[in-house]
Amino acid sequence: MKNIKIHRVNGIRAVLITSAMVLCGAVHAADTGESPSGEENFAVNMGEMFSKGQIEGNARAIYFHSQNAYYVPGLNQDTASIGGKLGFRSARYNGFSFGLSGFLQRPLHRSSDPAKVDGYIGPDITAMGEAYVRWENADTRVTVGNQALELPFAATYDWRMAPQLFQGVSARYGLSDDNYITAVRMTRFKSYIDNNFKKLTTYTSNVDPYSPIGRTESNGFYGVGGVKSIDFQSMLFKGQAWYFGYLDYAKLTYAEAQLSAQGEGIKPFVAAQVFRETGDGRKLLGNIDSKVYGAQVGAKRNSVTFSVSYDRIVPKSDSYLNGALVTPYSHNVGSGPLFAQPFLSSTQDLGAGNAYAVDLNGSPAPGWFIGARYSYMDLKSSAAAPSLRQSEYLGYAIYHFSGKWKGLSITDFIAWAKSPVQDARFWQNRLAMEYKW
Repeated sequence: MKNIKIHRVNGIRAVLITSAMVLCGAVHAADTGESPSGEENFAVNMGEMFSKGQIEGNARAIYFHSQNAYYVPGLNQDTASIGGKLGFRSARYNGFSFGLSGFLQRPLHRSSDPAKVDGYIGPDITAMGEAYVRWENADTRVTVGNQALELPFAATYDWRMAPQLFQGVSARYGLSDDNYITAVRMTRFKSYIDNNFKKLTTYTSNVDPYSPIGRTESNGFYGVGGVKSIDFQSMLFKGQAWYFGYLDYAKLTYAEAQLSAQGEGIKPFVAAQVFRETGDGRKLLGNIDSKVYGAQVGAKRNSVTFSVSYDRIVPKSDSYLNGALVTPYSHNVGSGPLFAQPFLSSTQDLGAGNAYAVDLNGSPAPGWFIGARYSYMDLKSSAAAPSLRQSEYLGYAIYHFSGKWKGLSITDFIAWAKSPVQDARFWQNRLAMEYKW
C-alpha cells in the first residue's frame, strides 16, 4: 500500500442503509429525539404516562463483506452481527414525557483474526441508549439527557446496530421540518461502538485507531441554526444556516440554499453551500483554516431524482489535512451535508481539492427504492502528497415490505473504489435486514 492512511469510513446522504440476512435485523430510519415516531399519546395523570406509553424497537442483522478492505491488498473481511434496540416512550402529561432505550450487538460470524473483522459491526455492544426528559407544546420542544440528534455533522448515522447519541440539552422552536430554529449544548457523546457516554469524539482512539490525540477529552459542543422555506408557488426556496463550536477543536459556520421548481413534469433544482471553519481552544488537531464551497444541479420527475454535485475544499498547507473540515462527531463515519461524497469514505477525511458526484435514484415500484452513484475525489491530504484521484461506483436497493410483513425491510449496498495511489481496489457489499416495531 502506498503512502496513505487506511480509513474505516462510510457515508451516504439522505439514504438510510438497511440490508438483508437470515434473521430479523439491520438498519433503517434514524431514531431521532427531534421527531418522535408514531402518534402522540396524552395522559391525564402520571400513571397514564406509563400505561399509555409505547414500547418500540427493532431487530437487526447486518453482514459486511470486503475484498482488499480499505485498500489493503489481500485483506478480506466477513463479519455478521445480530442485535437491535428496545425502548419505551411515555405518553405526554402537562407537556412532559420521557424516553428510555438500550442497544445490543452480538456476533453471528466473526473471524478470530481481528484484522479480518469489520470495525463497524464487529464489537460486542451492550449499551444504555436514550434516557431523556422532554417538555413540548405546539411550537417548542426542550429535551434534556441522552438523546438522538439530526444536525449537520452531528447525527445518529443509524445504519449500524447502534446509533450515535449525545448527552446534553437541545431546544427547538418550530416543529415543522421546513421551518424551525434549534439550539443545543452537548457535553458527552456515545459513538456507534461504545457502551457509555464519554467526553470523547470520533477523532479519539476509541473510534480512530490512528488518532494523533489518543483519548484526550474535550467538553462537547454547542450549536445554533435552523431551516427556512418560502413557497413562491412555481418555485420553492429552502435555506439553512448553522454555527457550531466544537470545544478544543474548531468553530464551524455553514449555510446552504436550494431553489427548486414545483408543479408537474420535470422539476429542476439548483443549490449552493459554503463552510468556514477555524480553530478553537486547545486546537487538539492543530491549526484549522478551512473553506469549502459547493454547488449542485439536478432535476426530479415523479420519484426519480438526478443530480450532479461539486465541492471545492480550498487547499491550505498549514491547516489540518491540507484545509479539510474538522468534524469531531462524523470523522470516519459520514460526509454530513457535503454535496459531493463517496460511500466507502468521507469527503472531509480525504483532504483538500475538488470532489464530484453524480447520483440517480428513485422508486420504480411500491416498496422499492434503488439508486446509483459515481464519485471522484481529486483530493490531497497535504501539499506534498499526490492527489487521491479516487473513483467509486455505488449501487443499492432497498425494499420495505407491506401488509402482514410491514416493518420488515431489506437492503443491499455494493461499492467498488480505486485510486492510482493505492496498491489494490477496494470492494464491499453491505447486506442487512431490519424488523421495526
